[in-house]
Amino acid sequence: MHRLPRSVLDELATGRGGADAVAWLRAGQHSKAMLLVRAMLLLLRQTGHPDRAAVEAGYRLLTRLPPAQRAAALGHPPVAAWAFGTTALLAEGRAAQTHPGLLAAVAATAAVRAGADADLDVPLPSGAAGRLELPGLGTARLPATAVRARIRVGDGHAWATGAGIRVDLGAPHDPRWQPTPRLELTHRGLPLSVLVETGGWRHVPGIAADHRLGAPLTGPWRARLDGAWRILVEHHRPVAEEISGVLRALVPVPAPPAGSRSGTFHHAFGSVAMSLPPDAHSAAVVLAHEIQHAKLAALTDMFALLDPGPPEHFYAPWRTDPRPLEGLLHGAYAHLGVAGFWRRQARVTGAGAARHRAEVEFARWTRAAADTVRVLAAQRRLTRVGRHLVDGMAGVLARWTAEPVDAAAVAEARRLLHAHRVRWARDRAPTG
Repeated sequence: MHRLPRSVLDELATGRGGADAVAWLRAGQHSKAMLLVRAMLLLLRQTGHPDRAAVEAGYRLLTRLPPAQRAAALGHPPVAAWAFGTTALLAEGRAAQTHPGLLAAVAATAAVRAGADADLDVPLPSGAAGRLELPGLGTARLPATAVRARIRVGDGHAWATGAGIRVDLGAPHDPRWQPTPRLELTHRGLPLSVLVETGGWRHVPGIAADHRLGAPLTGPWRARLDGAWRILVEHHRPVAEEISGVLRALVPVPAPPAGSRSGTFHHAFGSVAMSLPPDAHSAAVVLAHEIQHAKLAALTDMFALLDPGPPEHFYAPWRTDPRPLEGLLHGAYAHLGVAGFWRRQARVTGAGAARHRAEVEFARWTRAAADTVRVLAAQRRLTRVGRHLVDGMAGVLARWTAEPVDAAAVAEARRLLHAHRVRWARDRAPTG
């Protein structure tokens, strides 16, 4: 059982947290992953699953590896999401929809990184066509007839064999081996290192069928993310430190017909899916927004924030669709982060259009989050921890609302909020 120091919870309630909170949340996520894997093993034993022996061998290897390597392997975001979804389906008796043998590949990845001796049988999923994925490491192409692979690690080398073909894992010029791309950024000594992961999501129940996942990482990506990282490190250092400690995987996705889109997956701590942002400032806002979702999702794995209750839906000033109470809480916490970003940005931007935009965005999202937090505060379903979180947000937003902002920016922010509410009501008005 994980406990969270009150001081850390207090910081999280104000939308902050820092490296200390990130470390506590990551430790909770590792415990969650280990519990899920153990539950998976029990379910495989009960059902006599054909991949049971391979999964158990992979688990034994993981327990012998250094804790840091084990945590990195199980904490790779698509692996964490796969563990949750697979265990849930096995518990429902839907084993045919799962690929528990991926744990052997996860263990092999950890062994390769640790340089530990290993000899593992790795089942390939149905329809793999010889594609052996080592999550977070890369993909080996075996003959399409291969249904299993043998991975051996020793003497500083690692290789996979299947259907009579051997592929050296990590071979720089072998077209049959494709390492997972990694994006490395550093500014003023603060690094951001993320895997550009798309293939690893194929085995995640509920996500695997989403064909919108995956888009080419074209040249503009690096320039915009590098610019975003410079903005965050220069002017939003505490947020950048959280992002550096949390973000492990980036999932590029196609842009919608208008605008852009981004999101996180609750059970894939450390991942962000996003379309190519139009500029560096937009990319920085997305990361500041999504880190809030990641922190809150990890916190809700440790503590219930809402008691169960009947389905209810509420207006959210940032969505076109009604939101359930949990979604409303998430949105308020994320937009507290957005408002904070623009508050800081306004202070470091000279007079002109850019400063006006920052003040408009600060006023708009502070008011939107404050109005939403008042709705949340009136809900009886809030647990003690949930109420502490809402009270913390309310205190910050009350202080920000009282801060002086240019009158023209406030007026524009109010017009935008009003227009959104009018459109929302019009779209739900009865017709005929």
